[in-house]
Amino acid sequence: MLTARNFLELAGSRVYVKKLDKSYIEEYWQAFDAASIETMIFTGTQAVFSKSDMERYLEGISSDKSRVDFLIFSRDTNQMLGEVVLNNINRNNSSANIRILIFHKDNFGKGYGTEAMTLALHYGFGMLGLHRIELGVLPFNDRGLHTYEKIGFKREGILRDGEFFNHKYHDLI
Repeated sequence: MLTARNFLELAGSRVYVKKLDKSYIEEYWQAFDAASIETMIFTGTQAVFSKSDMERYLEGISSDKSRVDFLIFSRDTNQMLGEVVLNNINRNNSSANIRILIFHKDNFGKGYGTEAMTLALHYGFGMLGLHRIELGVLPFNDRGLHTYEKIGFKREGILRDGEFFNHKYHDLI
């Protein structure tokens, strides 16, 4: 069940998401810094960030109307599990992009990402009135492909050589 408490928090049965802001810097930095290389690759993150980079980033997103960044928390433990972000919000086209990062592999396969994506999609379509939300996924991200298709995403095409990492170009679905 989706509930909106004050537009800053959305709750499901396993997770709740809260808008990311600078009050979370310490916990966010620690979780982000401890995220595995594998999880970072799947989000397209290639840069290495310092804590001061992270602080500047949080300052910048607070006034950026083209994105909504949510932190994902476990309802059982209140542990920060990851982030889900609606970005590239285009009000003229009623469209956006979405991405998700679960920080630690031990939280994979538990339904947290599926529910967090669903909450963010409800926010995008319901609260923001978007018509289209898209994402790109690497073809070898089987877990991501399964999750995205399970919640309703459709494959529309291949962006050939759309992502460059580890000295190689990779397609994006």
